Amino acid sequence: MIAGSVAKRYAKALVEVAAEGGQLETIGRELPALAALFPAEPEVTQFFQNPGIPLRKKEETLQALCDRMQLSPLLSRFLHLLLSRHRMQALPAVARIYQDLMDERLGRVRASVTTAVPLPTELEEELRLKMQGLLGRSVLLEAKVDPAILGGVVAQVDSTVYDGSLRTQIQHLHRYLLEG
Repeated sequence: MIAGSVAKRYAKALVEVAAEGGQLETIGRELPALAALFPAEPEVTQFFQNPGIPLRKKEETLQALCDRMQLSPLLSRFLHLLLSRHRMQALPAVARIYQDLMDERLGRVRASVTTAVPLPTELEEELRLKMQGLLGRSVLLEAKVDPAILGGVVAQVDSTVYDGSLRTQIQHLHRYLLEG
């Protein structure tokens, strides 16, 4: 839990500074791309956590990474701050929390919708607009396909799941027939 509170403090600070500089969404795009390296490439995590590697070498490597990814100067400075404070391991959590704080600040919510087959673009947009009307906030919709749900839609907003899948309806019917 301590790591989560550290990540939250850093994410809040980054959101504030990014908002002041008009870079909220720029950082919101760059940060997840960089944070994805840590779980995907364990060597990156090991490199930055290895106490045997001099800080100067880590700084040079981090700067080369920032340059290669063409990260904004603000994010580059932030990463160097994390490195100097031995907090690079918190980066994936900082990125997740940053996204939530940014969305909250911008009055939007992320939702995922799972269907058995890909939705046509116009239907996906209609669904996004309906959810926006129900939630009273702008909705960023991520469409997923899972043939196992058989049909219908499963929508998730934050931790709330709206399951209108055919698979779930069949399961409910099966239980009803067995009990009744």
